[in-house]
Parts: sequence; C-alpha cells; structure tokens
Amino acid sequence: MPDVTLTIDGVRVTVPAGTNIVDAARQAGIAIPVFCYHPRLKPVGMCRMCLVEVGTPKIDPATRQPVLDANGQPVIAMMPKLQTACTTPVSPGMVVQTTTEQVKFAQRGILEFLLTSHPLDCPVCDKGGECPLQNLTMGWGPAVSRFDYNDKVHFEKPVKLGDLIYLDRERCILCGRCVRFQDEIADDPVLGFDNRGRNWMIISKSDPPFNSKFSGNTTDICPVGALTSSDFRFKARVWELQSKPVVCTLCPVGCNLTLDMRHDRLMRVMPRENAAVNDIWICDKGRYGHRFIESPDRLTTPLVRRDGKLVPVSWDEALEVVADQLTIIRARHGGNALAGLAGPHLSNEDLYLFQKLLRELGSENIDTGSGGPAAYPPDEIGGLLAPGPGTDLSKLGAGTVVLVVGADPEEEAPLYLLRLRGIAQRGGKLIVAGLRPTKLDRSATKVVRYRPEGELAFVHGLLKAALEAGGKPAALDRVHGWNDLRRAVGQSKLADLAAACGLPVAELETLAQDILAAEQSLIVYGWEARSAGPALAEALAALMLLTGRAGTANNGLIALLPGGNSRGAIEMGVRPDAGPGYVPRKQAGLDANGIWAAAQAGKVRAIWLAGIDPAAKLPAARAALEAAEFVVVQDLFLTASAELADVVLPTASVAEREGTYTNAERRVQRSRQACAPVGEVRPDWQIIAAVAQTLAMVPIGGGRNGPISITAEAWEYVVAADVAAEIVAKVPGYAGITYAALAATGTGGSWGRQSDDAIYYDGTSYANNEGVGLVLPPALAKGVTLTFTGAVTGFADDRPLLLLEQVLAYDGDRYLRGSKLQNLVPAGYVAISADDAAKLNIHSGDRVRLASAAGELVLPARVLADLPAGIILLPAGLADVEAAAIETGPRTRVSLAKVVMG
Repeated sequence: MPDVTLTIDGVRVTVPAGTNIVDAARQAGIAIPVFCYHPRLKPVGMCRMCLVEVGTPKIDPATRQPVLDANGQPVIAMMPKLQTACTTPVSPGMVVQTTTEQVKFAQRGILEFLLTSHPLDCPVCDKGGECPLQNLTMGWGPAVSRFDYNDKVHFEKPVKLGDLIYLDRERCILCGRCVRFQDEIADDPVLGFDNRGRNWMIISKSDPPFNSKFSGNTTDICPVGALTSSDFRFKARVWELQSKPVVCTLCPVGCNLTLDMRHDRLMRVMPRENAAVNDIWICDKGRYGHRFIESPDRLTTPLVRRDGKLVPVSWDEALEVVADQLTIIRARHGGNALAGLAGPHLSNEDLYLFQKLLRELGSENIDTGSGGPAAYPPDEIGGLLAPGPGTDLSKLGAGTVVLVVGADPEEEAPLYLLRLRGIAQRGGKLIVAGLRPTKLDRSATKVVRYRPEGELAFVHGLLKAALEAGGKPAALDRVHGWNDLRRAVGQSKLADLAAACGLPVAELETLAQDILAAEQSLIVYGWEARSAGPALAEALAALMLLTGRAGTANNGLIALLPGGNSRGAIEMGVRPDAGPGYVPRKQAGLDANGIWAAAQAGKVRAIWLAGIDPAAKLPAARAALEAAEFVVVQDLFLTASAELADVVLPTASVAEREGTYTNAERRVQRSRQACAPVGEVRPDWQIIAAVAQTLAMVPIGGGRNGPISITAEAWEYVVAADVAAEIVAKVPGYAGITYAALAATGTGGSWGRQSDDAIYYDGTSYANNEGVGLVLPPALAKGVTLTFTGAVTGFADDRPLLLLEQVLAYDGDRYLRGSKLQNLVPAGYVAISADDAAKLNIHSGDRVRLASAAGELVLPARVLADLPAGIILLPAGLADVEAAAIETGPRTRVSLAKVVMG
C-alpha cells in the first residue's frame, strides 16, 4: 500500500499506510502521551490518555472528491469528539491537533482521575525515577487535584500474583498492558480482570499462580509501578544504579541484558533492546537466574590438596602445582595421558585458549559436555548450515516457512518461543513436528505428530517428496555422503516412509512443497531430535540444502544446544575430532566417555575440567576422577568434581569479566565486565594463559612427546581483546569479529532511540550501545562433510516404553542457586501418558519403578493427559533424578511398574 501523508500540529509527515496517529506523531518528533499503548502490543484505547483532535478532508457526496476552499486547499472536517490516537489509523490528508485547549483539558482530566486513588508513594515506589505517570503528570497533568484525600480507595497490598511478581492495586491504572503481554506475546493467558467499578482488578488465573516463564517483562511495561519484582522490590533507587551490558549465558539464545549494579552489588537484571536476538524481552531465567554471581558459596581463592584436604594457597603456588604435574605426567606417559573438558558457559576466549594449550601439550582428548549414556556427538552440521549474515527473525513473516523438529523452545531456549510465534503471527508458516506436544504447538499453523521411532522416516519422507517435486540437488555437489543418502532415500517408496512415520503421503508432499517454495526457510531442532542420532540432523541438512538457500540470510538450520555457548565451543575446537573453525584433526582424540574409560584403565592420567561438573550426575565420571593421577578444576563453586580435584582454581563469573559468545544462529556478541571480581577469582582465559606461562618456565621439558614447545611470549595476553584478536587471525570464519566491530553494529532497536522513548518504554532503559553482534559468514564454501549413518540411535532391547530426556528451563542447574527460581524447580518425577497410566493402574504421585537393560530407578509418577502412549519423559537435569542409572544411550527402552507399598 502507498505511504500516507498527513499533518500533525502543522508538521507534514509521511508514514506507511496502517500506522496509527501515535506512531506517526513520534516520527515527526511530536509526543502524544500514552499509558495503555505499547508499540509491541495491539492498541486498545483503554486509558484515553492519547485523545487528540482529528479532521479529514471533506468529501463532496456527488463527485466523491475532496471539497476545496478558496485557496484550493482541502476543507478539513473535524470530528465532533476527540479520538484515541493509538487506535486511529492515519489517512491521506488527515489533520491532527495535539495541543488544543480541548485536548489539554481531556489530558488533565484523565490524569486527575488516575491520581484520585493513586497512593502518591513515589519516594518508596520501585518505579520512581523511571515512571511515566510521574513524567506525564509533570508534562500534561493538573497542578492541583480537586479530589478529597479522605475519599481515596485503599486496598490490602501487596497482592502476590506469583513467587516473582507482586501487585499494588492502589497504583494500578488498569491499562491492561500486563494482561495483553501475557495473551499476545507470551501466549500464557494467566492474567485477567476481576470484579467491576472501583473493585476492578488484575488477578492471576493459573495454578500455580502467574505460571509463565516471561512474567518479569510485565514489570518493565507496567507504566505506573503497580507490578513489582520480588527480586528487586525496595532494594535501590533507579538513579543509584549503573547499567552494565552483558550477554546471558544460560541458554543458546544469547539475550542482551543489563546488570544494574549499585556499589558493585547486583540489584536487578534488565533487557537490552536487540531486535535480531531478544527484541526488548527476556525470560525469567535470564532475569532472575543471575544471583549465583553473588552466592556466598563462590570460590574465592585457589585450593590445593594436602594430606587429603583442599587448603587455600596463593595463585603462584597453585599454578606451579598444575604446571609441574602436567609436565611430569606428559613426560612419563605422553600427551595422550592428558585430557580436558570445558563447559558451554565459557566464553570464546576461554574455550579457544583451553583447546590451544591442551593441543600444544600433545593431547587431542578434548570435549565439551560431561558425556554419559545420553551424550551426543558435536553438532557440527547445525553450525555449518546456520543462517548467514543479515539474519533477523523479527522481520520474518509472510513467505517464511519454519520447520521445528523435536524441540521444546520454551524449555530449551525460551526466547525462541516468542520469536517463532512472532513469525507465525506475521503471516509465516510454522510447522511443529515432534513425538510429544509442546507449548509451541498452540502457535503452529501445522502440528505434525509422528509415531515413536518414526522421526527419521518423517524427514526421509520430506526428502523423498522434495526430490520428486523437483528439488535441485546442485547445492549438494560438494557434500560428502550426499549420493549415499540420496540412494538410500531413493530406494524407499514415499508410501512406505509415510506409513513408517504414521502420516499421509499427501501431508509429506505438501510440507516438502511449502519448504521448497518459501522465500525463506528455517529448520529448528532440539534435544529430542538430536537424541535420535546424527542421521536425523544429516537428513534435515540435506532437506535445507535442497532449497538452495542454506547459509543465506534467514535460511538455514538452528540447533538448540545446551548452555549459552555450545556453538562457540564447537567453533573454537573444543572437541576431539576437529580444531577451531571445524578444521579436522589428523588424528582424533577421546570424547568425554572415552576419557572416563581411559582414566579408569590408567591411560589418561591427568584431567582438566573448566566450568563443568561431570561427577555430579555420572558415576563413570566420578570413578574416572578418583582414578586419575592428577585432576585440576576451575569453577565458580566447590562442585562435586572440584571436591575430587588436586587443584581447584576460582573463576570469574560472566559479570566479572569480558568475553564474546556465539549463539545458536552463529551470532557473536560481546559481553562487558559489570562488577569487580570477588576475592581472587580470575577469568578462565587468564587462568589458562597463566598455566601456559608457568609451563614455559618449568625445567622439565622432555618426555615421550619431546620438549614442551610453549613460550611465555606466545601466551602474553593482557586483556580478553588480545585473545579475541588471535581468534580473528586464526579461526576460519571469525575474520573481522573484533571487539571494535562488535560494538559498532547499531543499537538493535526497530524503533530507534528518541527523546520521547520514556512515553513508549516507561522510562526503563532498553538502550543498546554495545552493538547487536555479527553473524558469522556461511561455512559452506569450505565444503560440508555429511556422512550418511543410516539409522537413528539404536535401542538396547524391546521393552514397551520409549524413554525421552525432558529438558527443563528450571532444573538442577547450579547457576540457579540463590535465585527465586529455586522455588520453581520441581522434585524428581517421571511423566507417563494417561493411556499407559490406566493400563498400569498408576496415578499421579504413585511411586513407580523404571527398569532398563542398564538398571532401575524409582520415582513419583506424573500422569499427563496430552502425552502420547508409549513415551516416558524423564527430567534428567533435576538433582534427584539419577538418569544415568537406567540410560543405555540417548534413547532407552524401559518397562514401568507401580511400586506397591507393603
């Protein structure tokens, strides 16, 4: 539609058709006050604060043309009543007046009515200092109220809407922003209105109360401080806070945050606007889950084991012990006797130096992740075929097809739930396929439920249908293994593949045609899909390549991996089979499970753990650490693994250091230091560099691998940017990803930053002055290794039930310690379908015994009405769920029986 030109307060402005008057005025630099309106929500005109005078050209009924005055200008017919600017779309020739006496009279009246029962407790209100009601009262309100203070309505307060959010009914102006956010954005309709008249109020409609992983956003958009956070309530005044930009590392989205500090203490966590990543929202895990940085359990000084006990020592002494022991073991047993594992919360700088040092010591035994029966191989394909530069999911809508396979975004990467919902709301097609229902199903244009063990047949069916529909395999010429995969798919009949996954042939054909015909195609997959084995991801990659758009902007694979920097760990070469930039190693080392076995066999003598705690959940890891000759752990806390270590090195949290992180879309973002380190903690990269420099001074240099070729000069990094510069120079694909370039990538706001942003964003600081990050260029140019493996993960036996690990956002994650989210972490359970429960006479709360080829596990049952029969869900991340006791692999067959109490 053509743009529309109108006049606002004498200023001519041209805006896109469909724009409302409030937004049109903003583009002209004219502020129209609002309370209920928010640019991310549908306008409702509830508060009436945006009333303006509106006129349109008078039309001659006979000619249907504008009536002109003596000067040849259109005669403007003013509407008899004031109009709400947020609900009134612009039209050609419209004239808007925002400062007339009639408008000012209405604005003063609205504010006077809103203040009649407002408590006027600004000195103690958390919103004070960034409150639109304060700002608008000063700019548009009456100087004196005519209302008798004794007639004010008083309510009991605060009302606890949930564990995280409190409501002050006296402050609430019933604008409905919180209700609308939960309905429209979060898809959690858990808030509503109750009663009428002066007893009209906001209530929680869910059980448990305010059951949403995005509840904290309502405190941001509440324009009057009626909703407050239990985490920040009465802690500080906003003008005392210093906002420090960081990147959230608790999931693969990489949301932009600010840590609001006062005197080096964390007061609250707020979102930073980045339209391409998290818009202006964050999930509650990111908002409330950073209290660990100030936990009293933090390690603050190095520890060395003496006489069987860990005792505090100086850094110099600890580093000398580490260097001496690594050198001695290497000299006696070779580099293969060394091994290291690093966690996915570490920065790119940490991970790069970690693998660099171990490889310089002659070891390829490097991995990220703890291993265990449910371990998965490094997800290389999700990085090689990730969307390319220019990707911005916030701009996708009509013409876009998103296929989500085996993923639960709300639990694995919460903000992706909002981003994928947004694509569907803007006219894109959202296809959600999986073994079990997830919350994203409610937003899908198509839900596909394939049968257990039928996921590979489903994707092969899409491949077969795509090839038959004319999918062009030219882009696959340089993909190794493509011919094997095409041959295997070609040997199957589409009808047989459809029968194997339990879907009609026509449905597979339609889905394949939609993916091929789309202007943009995205394939998102999560733990459920990855646990089926590498064959599924390879088939999804082949389907993406058939579109011919893989690796371009807004086209590619997005793998939801655990932790905030799993993709960065793979990119930096923290894996046994490839170095930085996916470059294969001449000889692969041991993965985590191989390390545990080799340590128990006496072949791996020294184990270095950085930001990872395998002993907490894996008996094999605990046995390996106990058997190892030397164990060094660097971590925030004295974990189960650290308790077994010979040396424990205290590390800085994400708030206490700088670094870069690579999210699920291969977007690299910079995180700044927000506060001073506690005690003597150091960033991980600095610890690794210090060990290397100490190694360079150790006199023992020979051994089975020859002299150690480490020089102190090569490890002289002063700041994190020095490590980043080396990554830029040496890691394929990272050229140009400097700290300066990351900071110069725009503000990330789809609305920009203007002087009247407080009117829209309620005084809360969403400004992003640190850049929005850079998406890495596609890795297709170097060639993709796609090896057809032929089958999904095998099962140990033919027991009747399929066990799936259930990923929960609120689980036993040690990073939740000290946060209010701990109350939301459930006790261990096993979820079963209503059909299976009826057959076995099991009810919710009954204790049941899970038995597999590996062992048994007894847990309370949770019966789910919407879970398909034949599937068992086990939240393995919970502290009281010993999943490793029964798992035989990423997929396990189990039997289940009710435990009868004697």
